[in-house]
Amino acid sequence: MRVVTGAVLRSEDIALSREIRVLVGAIRWFVDAGTEDELVELLRGGLDWPALLAQAEREGITGLVAQALEGLAQREDLVPALDRWHAATRAVAASNMSALSELAALRGMLRREGRRVILLKGAALLQDEYRGHVGLRPLGDIDLLVRPSDVRSVTGWLRSRGYEPVSPSSPFFSRGVVSFDLHTEIVGSDWVGRKARAFRLDPAALWREATPLEPDDPTTLVLGPVHLRLQLVVHALKHSYSRLIWLVDLALVLRDAPWPTLLEQARASGTLRPLAYAVSVLDLLLGLEVPAAVREELPPFGPLERAFVRLVAERRRAETPGELLVALSIPGAMGKAAYLAELVFPRREALARHYPLTPFWLLYPRRVLRLVSLGLREGCKLWYRRGG
Repeated sequence: MRVVTGAVLRSEDIALSREIRVLVGAIRWFVDAGTEDELVELLRGGLDWPALLAQAEREGITGLVAQALEGLAQREDLVPALDRWHAATRAVAASNMSALSELAALRGMLRREGRRVILLKGAALLQDEYRGHVGLRPLGDIDLLVRPSDVRSVTGWLRSRGYEPVSPSSPFFSRGVVSFDLHTEIVGSDWVGRKARAFRLDPAALWREATPLEPDDPTTLVLGPVHLRLQLVVHALKHSYSRLIWLVDLALVLRDAPWPTLLEQARASGTLRPLAYAVSVLDLLLGLEVPAAVREELPPFGPLERAFVRLVAERRRAETPGELLVALSIPGAMGKAAYLAELVFPRREALARHYPLTPFWLLYPRRVLRLVSLGLREGCKLWYRRGG
């Protein structure tokens, strides 16, 4: 039995669909938290294989599930032909290779001009955590941390290659199947400025402690070990862990985490609660092994946090609660209220970047309509998943 920190929620209390249980079993095998025999037991009794593949694609884990199933293909006729799984994995690999080819071209420009970027999220994990298998971890885009002084140069290069921003002031550039998302910070304070007061990851330290992706190329860096883990924790919370691939990322980097340093930096940067949420969800779903001494250092959860962890563990795919829980990492009632107010109604210039074609005076009315639509959508998700 596993119990959530500060709660009475147990792993056996979590109700999952048959397909999700199989996908979780494959992930457990992939991250060395489960065995092949456990996966075999989950496969007994027949499955809706097309539905399983569709769910794996939505969760971003087709390649790693296919890898797990390949080892069972000849065992007791449990697994049908995997042609469609292999085709889906090849499609992910082809898309990723196109993106990485464009990244290589960008790195050439960076070398010529003596500039540097930090590779973030999935692309930063491919080489080490996914052992260079480009079909295992889909890249929705290439996320780059760029110094403000280098933004003009990088965006100019992207435009010269035919990339276009989704709006005139957007940092998200696309061309065909390849996209680049440029960041000048890593906690999301461009949308909600007060988020930088919750998660205080020092920009100078990020650059100072970053290391080269490849030893002979100083232009493309990855975050240092502690910053990489904290950034992934904050990013996954932003999306309420709504895709399983983000939990795979976290499981891979936290299974060998430098816990004393990680806990110290999490306390100093205000990211201790997000780290605790990640550990609890990974424990409930994947059985992540975390030292008892580490668990004692994590904060206890209140009722809202316990409800959130359960929501995530049951794979409700609600995408908004995580942003609300950020408020609990902000000191003081006034600070929490100010953050929530800005989350609901961001600064006008932030809205203008997201709604570039909307007249200035219609920005907040459009935001209200967006909130109503979002509330109805998330409410319907919860209603239908509870069998209402």
